[in-house]
Amino acid sequence: MHLKPIQNTHHCHCSIQQLRISGYLFLFLYLFSQVTLPYAGTINSDIIQDLSSISGYIVKVQGPKTCIIDLDEQDGITTGDLFSVITEKESLKHPITEKVIGQIHDIKAILRVSQIRKGYAFAQLIRYFKRHSEIFPGDRVVRYDRICAKFIDHSGNGKHIYTSLIKQLPHLKWKAYTPEKTTKNEISLLLHYDTKGLEVKDNENRLIHYYPHPEIYVPSVLPMDTYPSYDNMITSNIAPIKTIGKITGLIQTADFLMNDNQLYMAAATHDQIMIYHITPHHITSIAKKQTPLQHQPIYLSWWRPASTSKPHLAITYWHNQDIESKILVFENKSINTLAYGIKFHLAAFDQNLDNNPETLLGQPMDRDSFWGDNQIYRLAYFDQALRIRKRFRTPFSFTLCGSTIGDLTGDRFIETIWIRRGVLRIYQGKSFLYKTYVGNTPNQQITYDMDPVAKKTLFRSVSIYPRPLIYDLNNDKQAELYVIHAERPLLSQLGFQSQALRTWIKCIQYQNNMFFSQRRSRVFNANIHAFTIYKKAFIVLLGVEDRDSESSFTKIVRWHVK
Repeated sequence: MHLKPIQNTHHCHCSIQQLRISGYLFLFLYLFSQVTLPYAGTINSDIIQDLSSISGYIVKVQGPKTCIIDLDEQDGITTGDLFSVITEKESLKHPITEKVIGQIHDIKAILRVSQIRKGYAFAQLIRYFKRHSEIFPGDRVVRYDRICAKFIDHSGNGKHIYTSLIKQLPHLKWKAYTPEKTTKNEISLLLHYDTKGLEVKDNENRLIHYYPHPEIYVPSVLPMDTYPSYDNMITSNIAPIKTIGKITGLIQTADFLMNDNQLYMAAATHDQIMIYHITPHHITSIAKKQTPLQHQPIYLSWWRPASTSKPHLAITYWHNQDIESKILVFENKSINTLAYGIKFHLAAFDQNLDNNPETLLGQPMDRDSFWGDNQIYRLAYFDQALRIRKRFRTPFSFTLCGSTIGDLTGDRFIETIWIRRGVLRIYQGKSFLYKTYVGNTPNQQITYDMDPVAKKTLFRSVSIYPRPLIYDLNNDKQAELYVIHAERPLLSQLGFQSQALRTWIKCIQYQNNMFFSQRRSRVFNANIHAFTIYKKAFIVLLGVEDRDSESSFTKIVRWHVK
């Protein structure tokens, strides 16, 4: 036998060297994913989507300055969006293949979206580009197509943002970059950038979108585990976290209620509903009720029809490809059923701001969108039945689950707040005020067949988010909004189990006629199922999954905010 030790050694050396390189590369990627870089990412996709090109048609012309277009919020439009009315001129053919590669068109008018309804939207005429122009039904409209755009840099160091926007939004007619505040009459879209964030306005100074500075960039490798000094300064005032209790199993949905100056929590797992009394140092189980088989609890809220009435629970289940809600009564340390078989999503709200959730609302299920958009009803229980009292007006696409109402602007008018598809929106009446991304990793996700009797199966997935919290934590007589922000790192999406879901509590405040957000907790490698503020401390429910033992539990933690 003739051996070739040199060749074998060389081959073995190459294999080991390749393994080392692969190991070093993986280690480098892992370590790099843990490092926060100030601009190690791309422009937030929300900004690109909000200013992207969307095409539709004129449905009807109502008067000389009002049109109806065939787009709504489901298509991604919002009030204030600008649309170009297109006149098709000729098809552009390739000289060799003679294939049509595009269309040459002119813009004859610009419209501004004023109101949005389900299936259509109203748009107001801003200007014609040519004399004797006229808009007809069937004319094509394209959002922000060749609309003049001006990036106004008040900070002097935003050219990297301007450059990224030009590359990702080529359909806009961009003006040259300048740090000076110069505007002209022909500019229809103004992007004001400063140290606080990015404002998108029309040429009449009407706000269309606002993005706080921490939300302009999204990291391309992993969500940032640490934030700039502005956020670190906020979280440095957080006291040590203490565990005050544990619950076997993962909480699906939970809600909190102040009753006789005591804090109570109602929570639902996959098989039971539980009520606990919570103090700053421990939790005490008071009552339990078994959940029927194959009934998945998706949303729970306390309801008290009057300040003197007994606490009620409104809980919505997912059962047999449909929703089914119940009304329960908490009395004498027991939970009793008051009404069942209700075909509404249910949630209760404190409409008169007296810290009592007296308003019970219902939203029917629509299989096209899961939520009966703009179909909200006020409900009441009388004559031994739950009955509809009247229509409750809300903005389009409002959802009862993951929503709250309150005065955030300090003008004594109620704002409507809800989370849908990972985006939190704030409206006052039908006027849009603010929106921000809070993460598309909710507590629960429902997947259902849109038409169970059809031959072809078409599934839709919807997300159920925990309720945001309105609370004046800093005692400045103006409430803040607290919401759960969740993100799943890229390595976790690729299958690396060591990279867990990251969640934290975000605070949204209104000051100087604008909203801004900041982190108000540490980052948890666990899911936050619900939270509240009690005696100037956060009470948070953390879901802990043990993959090794296939067991899970919910940990209730507390920390005081100094």
